[in-house]
Amino acid sequence: MTTTARFRSDRCPSCGRKAKRSNPANARLWLLYHLAASKLKPGDESYSAEQFHYYYRSRFLGCDDVRLPNGKVLTIPRSTAQLDVDEFNAYMTAVEADLAERDIFMEELV
Repeated sequence: MTTTARFRSDRCPSCGRKAKRSNPANARLWLLYHLAASKLKPGDESYSAEQFHYYYRSRFLGCDDVRLPNGKVLTIPRSTAQLDVDEFNAYMTAVEADLAERDIFMEELV
């Protein structure tokens, strides 16, 4: 059996792990966050791209509660870093669809 027959194209050819997103895909996602930050003003307030990053992560990926030693519980949005290529593309599509529902489109950046 050859190496190419053993591994699918969505896997690392040397270790077999699922491929992660590319830098251009990550840059595109951050363009969407910046577009949201420049166009959306919920309650007439401005929010940063970082804040939209947290918002969309919690909305589409969910959150985990983390108990701290002092007994407090933090609710942390799940990370996009662990998503494989297909999961990341589905997440980015969900973000883009939400923006489109608000008449905000990626083409506005070009």
